[in-house]
Amino acid sequence: MRTSLNARRWAAGTAVSTLLMVGLGSVSNAAEAKQDKADLVAAATRYGQPNLYTSDVDKMLNFYSKALGFTVEFRFPAEGPGMFGTVSKEGTYYITFSSYDTIKTYTGLPHIGKSTHKQSDVAVIVSNVDQAYNKAKKAGAKALMAPKDQPWGERQAYVADPEGNFVQLSTHTDH
Repeated sequence: MRTSLNARRWAAGTAVSTLLMVGLGSVSNAAEAKQDKADLVAAATRYGQPNLYTSDVDKMLNFYSKALGFTVEFRFPAEGPGMFGTVSKEGTYYITFSSYDTIKTYTGLPHIGKSTHKQSDVAVIVSNVDQAYNKAKKAGAKALMAPKDQPWGERQAYVADPEGNFVQLSTHTDH
């Protein structure tokens, strides 16, 4: 019997989540738990995440953690101005941030820089759109669209993060 790629991905993700929830309960100390979790997360297949370019990695890490509830997972370098960083939401949704200069220097890609043309957004699923919208505004986000119910069964709002990237705040509704 052949299984689809999506079914295999779902099964792998479910297995890793189960290992994280069940397996870490038997670890005897915090150091072992941290290492076991790191090993399991590294073993989990990530199929990608958005990478947002920025002039200030630390500002973005702080905004996404304080305003939207993400956890800062990684920052490079440990000291001095950030060149690269990663945040996650509940260990399943990751966003990375790279400075414009880092991308230009290490990839040679042309035309890297702040743009006024937006063609995409980062969607963040939240339990309460109105609260998340207000918290994001208090953290310095620019309000783009106040929370409203959409005909396809979601409540949505849009803000712009400190770099001007569009962030869609969304939750499923029952209508």
